[in-house]
Amino acid sequence: MKKTLLQLLTVSAVAASVLLPLNAAPASAQSGQTPAASVNGELAPAAGHYSDHGKLMLTQQELVSRIAQLTEKKPLVIQQWLKNYEPDARVTRGEAARIGMKAIAHIPSEHAAVTDIKVLSSATLEITFDSPLTAADVNLDKAKTNFRFDNGMTIRNVPQLKNGARSTYVVPVTVQQPGKTYTLTYKGKAAGKFTGSAHTVKLAAARQVTADTFELESFRKDGVVDYGYVVESYFGTRGGLEMYLNDRNASGGKSYDIISSLRDMSVTLTPEGGQPIRAAYVPYTQATDDRQAPKFRLPAGQILTPGVKYTVTSDWATVTEGSFTARTAAPLVIASAKAVSPASVDITLTADPRDELFSGRSVELTDGDGKKLTAVYKVTSRKGAVGTFDLPAGTQLSPGKSYTVTASGAWATQQGKIVLNTDALKSS
Repeated sequence: MKKTLLQLLTVSAVAASVLLPLNAAPASAQSGQTPAASVNGELAPAAGHYSDHGKLMLTQQELVSRIAQLTEKKPLVIQQWLKNYEPDARVTRGEAARIGMKAIAHIPSEHAAVTDIKVLSSATLEITFDSPLTAADVNLDKAKTNFRFDNGMTIRNVPQLKNGARSTYVVPVTVQQPGKTYTLTYKGKAAGKFTGSAHTVKLAAARQVTADTFELESFRKDGVVDYGYVVESYFGTRGGLEMYLNDRNASGGKSYDIISSLRDMSVTLTPEGGQPIRAAYVPYTQATDDRQAPKFRLPAGQILTPGVKYTVTSDWATVTEGSFTARTAAPLVIASAKAVSPASVDITLTADPRDELFSGRSVELTDGDGKKLTAVYKVTSRKGAVGTFDLPAGTQLSPGKSYTVTASGAWATQQGKIVLNTDALKSS
């Protein structure tokens, strides 16, 4: 029997069990036997969980946890389905029936089919399915196999389920050619056609950040929102700034453009009187520290020339204030280093950069014999002024050795000589 059918029967069992008459326990409970939890032994209330004056012994936390497993959602998302979530509160029969029946519609299916395709902008689609996608089908490698476009278009990152939606996904794609007709096949089946759009996302301003990096900032007040605020996978990680957009991508009467994942994207940076430079998006920087300000970095070894005016252009975004004059930018300063495991080092700066400026950076660790190791920043690990840097797989620090720490490149300097002591690793 297929997993999806088992799941459907499981949730149905919950809905049915909580609709039992208040005073009628199942025969198995009356005889002292333990009823089957469900078809797959997970969800229906066990003996002792049956109703007591309209409430089950099942707590809201238990119900949320089991529904989250069935629907492949975060428990926090399921908590929003309850009017007033209280972990230890017992579930009423009506609540369990309502949540159980709602869950049925949200069970992912490996047989999901496309029902609608909307073009949101030149690099973003919104695709609706007849059922939610499974976790396996939103894995990037699998998604690249499932989603096939003609005319050179490809998917750039995983489909992201919109907050509050049953099966509507934000899908980042390579930039479309305006007016060209594209055909989508999903899992080998024809899924629809759409026309390429010239619509670009409106960004507010370009601004230099470091000697080789600049940012493109946008604001929700201008009707532009980063996808991290409106998709389920990031729900609960945005400091309460999450949004629910309707099927017209509006909220509170205001329409929004969605900046989808910028993975593999770039912009053109042109110095006044000079040749265009391709600046690539720096991963994991597009919505950090409550700002929508993705970073873009010049090719390795290149820096912005102080006093020169640069202009940003793009085929996926329009920048209102797209020019800035480069200045001399002071590098970050490393204050200390600490070995947190044989393969990881915490690097502390003299001040919190208040942004994801570690992304794409690395440090060199040199032992007393001159042997060098390189540790690369672990994305999204920064906490204030501290970021974790990992050694390559199979490489470890030698317990008892001391290492001198320096930045790889000019992104940071050191506050004096930074020595990494590994004595603590001897006992780990």
